[in-house]
Amino acid sequence: MKFVLSRRKYFSSSGFLSELVSSKYKKEPFRKIHSYFVKINSGFVRAKHYHKKKKEWLTSVYGKTLLKMKNIKNQKKKEYLLDSEAKTQKIIYIPPYWAHSLKAINKDSVIVVFSLNPEDIKDTVPYEI
Repeated sequence: MKFVLSRRKYFSSSGFLSELVSSKYKKEPFRKIHSYFVKINSGFVRAKHYHKKKKEWLTSVYGKTLLKMKNIKNQKKKEYLLDSEAKTQKIIYIPPYWAHSLKAINKDSVIVVFSLNPEDIKDTVPYEI
């Protein structure tokens, strides 16, 4: 039994991303879901893409994050402020073909993302929102 799982952090000027648990790691627990956390440096915007198949759920862990969403088929828009200190925890669903971006407000922020599938570069389409 493993007591420690190690994950690589992917750094950029806007923060970093690190997987948590995933079905792609065949000899590890929690293989039914894919999850990762994203640190967003204050004032930076991350994501800026949509997926053709992947469904995601995300929530705030630290700080305030502005989530912008846009349906690329009908142009409908939504915005959510994810605040780790709010009285209730918002968990936002992002369906396929909804472009999304995440911006840290006032200070760095951290979100956690859950999906049923690991990241697939062919399913991630860049999109400015």
